[in-house]
Amino acid sequence: MQKPFTKKNFKCDRYCGECCKKLTVKLTKSDIAKIKELEFKEKDFVDDNLAHLNIFFIKNDHGCFFLNENSNGKFSCKIHDIRPKTCRQYPFFGKNPKPIKSCLPQDLYLTAFKTV
Repeated sequence: MQKPFTKKNFKCDRYCGECCKKLTVKLTKSDIAKIKELEFKEKDFVDDNLAHLNIFFIKNDHGCFFLNENSNGKFSCKIHDIRPKTCRQYPFFGKNPKPIKSCLPQDLYLTAFKTV
């Protein structure tokens, strides 16, 4: 049986892109400004349906706007070095995140709502 992952021993080496295909990522105005510095146009990557509430998300119609499928079938992030906080923290959120068995979004969802 595999030892549970913790924030200290976890390293993403799957390159499956599942987290980027299924999560909705909130953006700060600072995130947007940094991304625009990389020559991306705001209208292309920002879902502004909640802009009237000052809430912005990365467009995720068929996976994150910045998700790139490489020729080897692995996935990578076009803005990895400046990715938003949600992406940097994934799959460990909060101050005292629990160990996990899998980093796949569907497994995290099940763990988060598991009743004991």
